[in-house]
Amino acid sequence: MDSVRESQETLEKAASLEEASGQVRDTEQNAQLYRQIDWHIMPLMFLCYFLQFLDKVVLNYANIMGLTTSLHMDTNQFSWLASAFFIAYAVAEFPQGYLLQKFPISKILGVNVFLWGITLCCTAAAKSFASIAALGVLLGCFEAIISPALIMITSQWYTKRMGTPRVGIWYCGLDAGQIIGGLISFGAQHGDATASFSGWRIMFVAVGAFNILVAVAVILFLPNNVDSASFLSEDEKVAIHDLLILDQGGNGKKVFKFWSLWETAADLQVWLLFILTILIAIPSGVITTFSAVLIKGFGYTAKQSALLNMPSGAVSIFATLICTFAILKNFPRWLGICVLMAPTLIGAGLMSFYKGTRGGVLAGIYLINFDVAPLALIYALVGGNTQGYTKRVATNAIVAIGFSVANIIGPQTFRTHEAPGYISAKITIFAVNGASIVVAVLLRLLYGNRNRKRMQNRKMQLDAVGRGEMTVKEIEEDDMTDVTNTAFVYNY
Repeated sequence: MDSVRESQETLEKAASLEEASGQVRDTEQNAQLYRQIDWHIMPLMFLCYFLQFLDKVVLNYANIMGLTTSLHMDTNQFSWLASAFFIAYAVAEFPQGYLLQKFPISKILGVNVFLWGITLCCTAAAKSFASIAALGVLLGCFEAIISPALIMITSQWYTKRMGTPRVGIWYCGLDAGQIIGGLISFGAQHGDATASFSGWRIMFVAVGAFNILVAVAVILFLPNNVDSASFLSEDEKVAIHDLLILDQGGNGKKVFKFWSLWETAADLQVWLLFILTILIAIPSGVITTFSAVLIKGFGYTAKQSALLNMPSGAVSIFATLICTFAILKNFPRWLGICVLMAPTLIGAGLMSFYKGTRGGVLAGIYLINFDVAPLALIYALVGGNTQGYTKRVATNAIVAIGFSVANIIGPQTFRTHEAPGYISAKITIFAVNGASIVVAVLLRLLYGNRNRKRMQNRKMQLDAVGRGEMTVKEIEEDDMTDVTNTAFVYNY
């Protein structure tokens, strides 16, 4: 904990040096400036993440609204439908990363949102497992952009401390998708289930059309970077750049560096984040795709299952906001991940082994949704603890691949012959949650060890700025990564 305290003292010193340098606005001016930025970019980021999750929730609910019957699918095929999406998601990560390297982030994001909106609308016309699986593959390719793009956008606007709660805010779009998806499903189930254009098809068209509207808004109104923001003055743009440089934040110059890819592949931090993402996302993926099926298996109707699944989103929102905003009070990120695993383990135990009333098992499903929140902290660590544009894009891609691998594994634990108990899936959730705590502790030890070698260099750098021996601009090193920059301090 001493290194954590030292790191915080260093950042506090950086804040005081921002004012002393005369190049960055005072605290109140920064607060006003960032309120303005928040209102311009956070709603669009929230909507993008909301929509990429809403289509998965819609698939979840379509499963209990007759999709499998209409398309003559069994449980194993439905599991493969979910897996096909994430296989494509994983394969598309590096091509999407290349596009992020070559083109404006917001435009690439907007075009992908538009394309997956079109794909969702087309899903309503699916007539077989093969056709809906093909559309799922396309959807996975387009949605592979989402977390890398939003992490990059957050990093180019906010300091590390500011960035974590902002990640939490747009990440809550996932949880809102679970709540709104329940309402959409409940409404759509009141239609004629035997009609040629049944309720689940209507859901896909409605969600797809909304995607297209949001995509247009992103393309038109989300700035590509700080310099292109029309709502900021030139002085305000300089203030943001200087603040990020002092914080060792921002994305750096948009120049491809091949050696950064080798460094990414050899960095233990990256692979611990990759493994941690897999362990945490396996339960998240299971709950996302199969929670409505599990609830229905307790004896509830399809309509009741849609409504009873909605509190899961509320639990996730609560957990996400608590853990990300706690960072503003200097709560350690790694410890936040471990703490959130406690109710998740309890929930997994209730869902897997509790033999009492169905209310107790239902409470287990709700508690498992605490597992959704740690992914927001992982995304914040990726954005804050990698330096250099190429390395950050590559790390984002690797972590996103970890997320997709987890979501390939998760649905495959649901086997038709185990219905309705699905004991393999339940035991898997229980096991991986315990393993995630171990990896989170290992990540904290790695960061602490690296920081012990860097704190003095960082202090000397800030002291030089304070004495006027070095300017803010001189701190910026275009060719540096978090490994090669010996004054880079990791947040954990």
